[in-house]
Amino acid sequence: MGSEKKSRLPAIVATVVAVPVAVVAGVLVFNAIAPEAEPVHEDLSPVSVAAPALSEEDAVICLALTATAPETAGGLQARPVEGGAGAAESVLAYGDPAAVATCGVEPVAVEDTALVYKLNGVCWYSDEAGLEWTTLDRQVPVGVSVPEANDQPVDVLNDLSTVIAEKVPAAADAPTGCA
Repeated sequence: MGSEKKSRLPAIVATVVAVPVAVVAGVLVFNAIAPEAEPVHEDLSPVSVAAPALSEEDAVICLALTATAPETAGGLQARPVEGGAGAAESVLAYGDPAAVATCGVEPVAVEDTALVYKLNGVCWYSDEAGLEWTTLDRQVPVGVSVPEANDQPVDVLNDLSTVIAEKVPAAADAPTGCA
C-alpha cells in the first residue's frame, strides 16, 4: 500500500499545479483574442426644450406627472431639461438622442375609426411614422416625440403610460377605440 501512495503523489502534484496554470492561460488567451467593446457614452446633458403655455390647473397636473416620472423609460436614462419658464415642470427627456414627453400639448382630433393604442391604461394616437404620439383620453394631453433611432418607441410609451394614468386625470370623452 505504501508504494501505491508514492506512485500517485507525483500525479496529484502535477494536477494541482496544471489545473490553475491551464485556467490562467485560458483567461489570458480569451482576453487577448476577444474583441474589445467600446464603452457607450450616452449624452445625458440637459435637453433644451420649449415649454407649452399652461393654465394654472394644467400646470399642477403636469408638475405631478414630471415629479413622479420614472428614472428610465424604455431602457433610456432620464435627462434634465432646460428652456423657458415651466420646462422642467412640464417636459421629460430620456436617452440619446432624446425621446421627449411634453405635458400640455395641443389635443389631437381623430376619427372614431382611427387606429389607437391602449398602453397601460392610456390611449395613444401616432403619426404614420410612429415618431409623434399623443394621448387621447387625458384631461391634459401628453405628447411624446421618439427619435427615429429608437427601435421600440412603444417601450418608452409603456413606461410613461403607467405614471400618466396615475397622475393625469382621464378626460370625460375619448374616441371609441379608447374604451
